[in-house]
Amino acid sequence: MNRRNYLKGVAGAAGIVTVSHTGTAQEWSDGRPGNGKGLPNEMPPRKGESVIGLTDQIDTVKAGIIGLGNRGSSMTQLIDAMYPDKGEIRAICDIREEAVESMYSWIDEEGENDAENVDTYSGSKNSWKKLVQRDDLDLVFVFTHHQAHTPMAEYAMKKGKHVAVEVPAATSIEECWTLVDTAEQTQQQCLMLENVCYFDEELWITNMVQEGVFGDQLNYASGGYIHNLVSDYFFQAYWNDWRAKNHLQYKGDLYPTHGLGPIAFYMGLNRGDRMEYIASQESPESRLTQRAQELPEDHWAHGIDDWANGDTTRSEIMTNQGRQIHLQFDVKTNRGYSRKNELAGSEAYHEGYPSQLALNGEGHGFVDDDTYDDYYEEYRHPLWKEMEEIAEEYGGHGGGDFLEIYRLFDAFNEGRPLDMDVYDAAAWSAVRPLSAISIEHGGKPVKFPDFTRGAWEEERELQIMDFDTI
Repeated sequence: MNRRNYLKGVAGAAGIVTVSHTGTAQEWSDGRPGNGKGLPNEMPPRKGESVIGLTDQIDTVKAGIIGLGNRGSSMTQLIDAMYPDKGEIRAICDIREEAVESMYSWIDEEGENDAENVDTYSGSKNSWKKLVQRDDLDLVFVFTHHQAHTPMAEYAMKKGKHVAVEVPAATSIEECWTLVDTAEQTQQQCLMLENVCYFDEELWITNMVQEGVFGDQLNYASGGYIHNLVSDYFFQAYWNDWRAKNHLQYKGDLYPTHGLGPIAFYMGLNRGDRMEYIASQESPESRLTQRAQELPEDHWAHGIDDWANGDTTRSEIMTNQGRQIHLQFDVKTNRGYSRKNELAGSEAYHEGYPSQLALNGEGHGFVDDDTYDDYYEEYRHPLWKEMEEIAEEYGGHGGGDFLEIYRLFDAFNEGRPLDMDVYDAAAWSAVRPLSAISIEHGGKPVKFPDFTRGAWEEERELQIMDFDTI
């Protein structure tokens, strides 16, 4: 099948929605404008050179950290572990003074860094700017609520800092372009901290794909974030209940990158293929309405019954090569935890939870335990073979978080490109606003912006597969 004609068929069958760089959506009933000249080019003018392959050699990375809450506090402990060989913490910040005091005490009593060299910032919504304005920082970490990610990253890059920002890096198409344009304009790195790309199972699959176990053609992948947060997290674990408030205000897949990031590695997205269209649908909402009735009468969310986000959001993505990606976002129903992690190629298939492998010529089902173990041992990623002990010692989702931080610091130390770049951050984060736009347009396909401005067509090796850097 000609994939160009196939993609045109996808667009023409149901119509298509395009999105401008400012986030304005426009629907074309037959997949093209009335003038018949094709879909508009939605790329804004470039403000600087591409940052693909950008490097910056830094012997000792001096880091500042913004956000010390649920995620930031645990990640700060891993950043602390980079001292003294790879980097050091120079400043920490949180809007809550007690969070800063708690983190500072941990550094002083249990950490590797010298607390006397760590400055603290807190007390106002703009305290973080004082941290960023320092002239002795190389890298700023952002571990805040989602809506602060892009503004903080943009400000830091404009102040001459590289940025590592938690997922998702952006919440709108305009913000995605802001990150790309600012990185190119300032020639600073902007990395999204997608930790699942570093998990043992996911890197094992990535290595098998690269070694040809899945065959010459990958056809389909499925990922997601399925994690019941209603009972224990929404109204307890996050500052100002920001995560619950996102579900009150926004439709779509609000947290796509845990499932999508590894798939992007498997399929080489932005490295010879790209996401072209996304079509999304959501179920009715019931679970947060149910939970809201149980909250105390003086709670801000008591009795709310008009939550914007459905209990489950499903998205179908088509790549330029015609490959299919299925994503599911479900943090409300009573399902067991899963990121799905399914991948189908011409010679093999994998699905997670639990991890199972099927091979061409090995029967009609999954391989037995011995065969699975043989493939695991043969194709386990060298990063895990070499660093399993230290990764498990420091932990963070079984060690994946530690390896993510280690690889980031090590890339700067060695002066090599990062494992992921701003174009990955933008493309993966774009699922959030694009899925909402698709739902609002009755599930019609929405065209992905090309944040690389055409550079995705060039096949390039994943940095994580350069074993000389391990």
